[in-house]
Amino acid sequence: GVLRRWRYRNRCRAGAANCGVPALKRYLEESGELKPGHIAETPLIAVDLELTGLDAEKDQIISVGWTQLDGARIQVGSNRHILVNADRSVGASAAIHELTDTEISEGTDLGSALAALFEHAAGRVWVFHHAPLDVAFLQKACRNWAGKAPPFVILDTMQIELGLRKRRDQMVQQGDLQLGRLRSAYHLPRYTAHNALIDAFATAELLLAMAARLDQKRPLDLGPHLRFV
Repeated sequence: GVLRRWRYRNRCRAGAANCGVPALKRYLEESGELKPGHIAETPLIAVDLELTGLDAEKDQIISVGWTQLDGARIQVGSNRHILVNADRSVGASAAIHELTDTEISEGTDLGSALAALFEHAAGRVWVFHHAPLDVAFLQKACRNWAGKAPPFVILDTMQIELGLRKRRDQMVQQGDLQLGRLRSAYHLPRYTAHNALIDAFATAELLLAMAARLDQKRPLDLGPHLRFV
């Protein structure tokens, strides 16, 4: 764990030293000083993306949503949802996110959306549900936007739950780890609408519910659950 954090800090500092994009430079500087500990002491940002497909090399980000957590509490005032203008039709993916080509055409450019996201992510641990997909898209987008893919320190609610079930020798069937299914398992309300902000907020709530169940006597130590990418 110590070596992973040392490598992450060095990657952040090296990246900041030659970064010409102000929002990303600040993210790298502040994230390099991040010292994750108990959940109540660690600034977090829960993030979700809506996409035109699942291939980071050819599909696109069409919306970004996030909410920040401080002191193990969701900061509702930090909620943001940004539509991103794609250069092609959303196609069949509209059946999932229900965003139309007309709505997307009125969105902001991806660079501006990334600048806002990384400004709010500076000095925070990222929270995703199924992180590899979102991170792959963000890294590809950052290479196009800033010429580099920044490092991330991540909590993945899907992987946390998978690890817990494996330790309990519980079977995991297809669909068991979906966000909505897991929220039901933790007695959280169902959100019928599906967009990036609602899913980011839902993921934040799920993480807090997991933390409460894992350790009811003292704040959850994030260390064993962190991933450095």
